[in-house]
Amino acid sequence: MKKMAVSLLLAQAAAVALAQAAAPAGAAASFVCGGISQPESESMKAQARDHDAMLTFAERTGAYLADVDVQITDRRGAIVLEAKCEGPIMLLDLPGAGSWRVKATANGQTRQQTLTTAKGKTARATFVWPAGNP
Repeated sequence: MKKMAVSLLLAQAAAVALAQAAAPAGAAASFVCGGISQPESESMKAQARDHDAMLTFAERTGAYLADVDVQITDRRGAIVLEAKCEGPIMLLDLPGAGSWRVKATANGQTRQQTLTTAKGKTARATFVWPAGNP
């Protein structure tokens, strides 16, 4: 039983490591994406407290959505992050506290929200699309 638990933990750690992606050199933000499996989703949610923000992508039915293009800009409109999130949860570390404009695009449809971050608190935003969107 212990071997199985260790194997599951190692598999989960490997999945999270594969889902991680750093912003390109010179970018002002970094991120981690994942949450495809139930254990990975729970792990990502637990890690959220160590990050500036957590974005969640889902359909109206509640089903998680992956392969979402994300663009984050600062108040002046400068892009601080452009990335594809291959999982339904994105944990972000932004260059400081403040207001950020987040655009998330899935299946050709874009959703936008303003995200406000504060030191020591995790901002959260959920982006929702119609179910069964091609």
